[in-house]
Amino acid sequence: MVLTLSALCWLGAGIVKNIQIGNLIEFGTIEFKQTLSGDDERIVYKTIAKFSVIAFIAYPLVLISGIGYLRTTQHTIKNDGWLLMSAILLLMFVPVELYCFWLDWKIVGLNYWGDWPLEEFRKAFLTRLTALAGLHFIGQLCYYTIPILVILKPFRKSTP
Repeated sequence: MVLTLSALCWLGAGIVKNIQIGNLIEFGTIEFKQTLSGDDERIVYKTIAKFSVIAFIAYPLVLISGIGYLRTTQHTIKNDGWLLMSAILLLMFVPVELYCFWLDWKIVGLNYWGDWPLEEFRKAFLTRLTALAGLHFIGQLCYYTIPILVILKPFRKSTP
């Protein structure tokens, strides 16, 4: 239950942050929208910071409860390929997530500690957006594949 709830919070926070990114930049570019006022832009950064904090809390819970599930379940990685694939997809991107959390922390810090100019937010945001050349987005696609694997349970070894 902890795994499911924390995963929903973590993935939900990622979805909201992606929506907010779409509110800041022109589609298909990394150019900021010209129609946004400074106050609207600050609201977007505040929302990104708030949901980053939610992700900071939920992601370690996902990892700990996921590893706990792997250790205590009756399913084995040898017989249940869906479990192996899910574990690989989750654990493969841990370094990417940790690096992106490090970059998100700058936005959180700018939002909650001090009254920083928008230019600082923009620099931190663009650094986060362009980090690792989109590898974080590939990771998100892998994370959205995990529930499909868990529900459909492919790659099961049939018992004779």
